[in-house]
Amino acid sequence: MQTPIIFLHGFPFNGSCWDPQVAHFKNKTTVFNPDLRGHRHGPGTQNPDGPWMIAHFVDDLITFLDEKKIQKINLCGLSMGGYIALHFVNKFPERVQSLILCDTQAGSDNNETKNQRYETIKNIHKNGLTELAKSFSKKALSERTLKNNPQIQSQLESMILENKAECIALVVGALAARNDFKSALSSITCPTMVIVGSDDAITSPEINKELALGIPGARFEQISFAGHLSNLEKPEAFNSLLEEFLMKH
Repeated sequence: MQTPIIFLHGFPFNGSCWDPQVAHFKNKTTVFNPDLRGHRHGPGTQNPDGPWMIAHFVDDLITFLDEKKIQKINLCGLSMGGYIALHFVNKFPERVQSLILCDTQAGSDNNETKNQRYETIKNIHKNGLTELAKSFSKKALSERTLKNNPQIQSQLESMILENKAECIALVVGALAARNDFKSALSSITCPTMVIVGSDDAITSPEINKELALGIPGARFEQISFAGHLSNLEKPEAFNSLLEEFLMKH
């Protein structure tokens, strides 16, 4: 397994979401799990100069790869990280050896969701991140995880509160403005796997299945009793699927 793996985390967390994967793969290949734009120590956090779009995150990634002289990657993105990965593979297909999309979707926000994003931005500007940290950390996890591993919710809350409120508000705007990639899925030619938690309440298994069906030859896998953060809730199952896929391709 020579080609590096780049893990792109979801909103509004940070690269430590991928710690179970980094620990598993670090002795097998080169692994990167950067903080993305607007999150913890990621680009843009020192001087937030929005508005931002997903294209800015793609620019960050290509800059990161070029600085490290990395030509080709195995690209794994979850949720927002999946949006970035889809945009990246569409723009730079020659840089992606294999693609892993997790708990994400190819479609853009409908008007109702955009209105909800607006209310989130207003709330962040008014009240900071405390309410978002409590509500989203719970929504992102399955009922089983909340019951059996409540420390994961505490971990997620802490991650969210490590961010700057003004940065996260700009990221919400970028999510609302993202492109719809449904019509571009058929042009993806690299080996692709889509993974989703069976209890994902944010991007359902049905949405992820539709995503996989749109990509020629894509493999679809569902992880039982996991929610929106399948890699963190069921790391052994996730790592096993990912390792098998990467060894094959």
